[in-house]
Amino acid sequence: MWRYEHPTEILFGQGVSQNLGDYLERKNIKKALLIATNSLVKNGLTADIVDKSAGRIVGVVNGIEPNPTIENVEMCASQARELEVDYIIALGGGSVIDCAKAVCAVVAENYTAIDLMEGQDITKALPLIAIPTVSGASSEVTGTAVISWKEKNLKRAFTSPLLYPKTAFVDPELTYSCPNHLTAISGIDIIAHSLDSLGSVKSNPLTEHFAVQAAKLAFENLEAAVNDNIEAKDQLAFAAILAGFAFSQTGTTASHACSYILTAKYDIPHAEACAFTLDSWFKINAEYKPLLETHAKNIGYKNVDELVKELNGLKTKLGLRTTLEKLEIPIEDLDIIVQHSLEAANMKNNIAPVDEEMVRKVFLSK
Repeated sequence: MWRYEHPTEILFGQGVSQNLGDYLERKNIKKALLIATNSLVKNGLTADIVDKSAGRIVGVVNGIEPNPTIENVEMCASQARELEVDYIIALGGGSVIDCAKAVCAVVAENYTAIDLMEGQDITKALPLIAIPTVSGASSEVTGTAVISWKEKNLKRAFTSPLLYPKTAFVDPELTYSCPNHLTAISGIDIIAHSLDSLGSVKSNPLTEHFAVQAAKLAFENLEAAVNDNIEAKDQLAFAAILAGFAFSQTGTTASHACSYILTAKYDIPHAEACAFTLDSWFKINAEYKPLLETHAKNIGYKNVDELVKELNGLKTKLGLRTTLEKLEIPIEDLDIIVQHSLEAANMKNNIAPVDEEMVRKVFLSK
């Protein structure tokens, strides 16, 4: 038996974000706060969106860090409370959308961001509209937000059906001006989400279909997208949705569990941190789940080994660091890294049983 449920309305297509004003009017949304990426404030896109909202967007907040922090959440929540908004709109990459999800929860619950980090249940949340400007995190179609508490080197994922955006405006045109290095690392995130989902104890035939198709599109189109091929960027935008359809149900697994400490303590970008151990975990999981060999073929490779070889080649081409030395992480920190990785909740999703020695070997192989 398996179950699948997805509550987000998705509007996909070139230029679809231009319909936001009409949507706000049709839904009778009276007061919305827009949380946006810094660059979109500077280039005037947020001002254009506000102008077209007929006064329904009453405030704009930016300054969200690449890995959103409790301070970012509190800053946005304070503005949302002051303006007494009934909706949140997120315009940007996964970091902005994740931050907005946390804001939706803490404002509705009257929590602090620390309350959320310390495990308070999410029983209500403000509704959210997500408008991604980068193809990768898939946060526009998932019920998960990841927030960092820098003082404690802690990065935590929250998952709730209440955190799914009500609507996602997926407009590939918004990704066309994305810097090449950001397109690259975000595309790797699609692959990480897909392969992690395939290695989850919660996977089912439908999530596996979505994950395979997402990975296939990402492998086929990422290099072309980095080289500014418009059709390839459209395909990545679609692939990000498919990956979200997969891991929104299964959760992520070992590569993500190992990534959190790399991001929280060493400021390694999320996708690069996930990709760092992704090859090793996919091979390990294939030993416990032979079906991954079939999935590797459906993605476009002879077997798991060839897929992993292509993944590692892609990481090198895109300039991702592949050793602890290149990440400038001292080997003396390995005990801390292993412990944090094991404590991450999504490590329990991994199809292969994981212990301390296994995690240590994965990191030592880098």
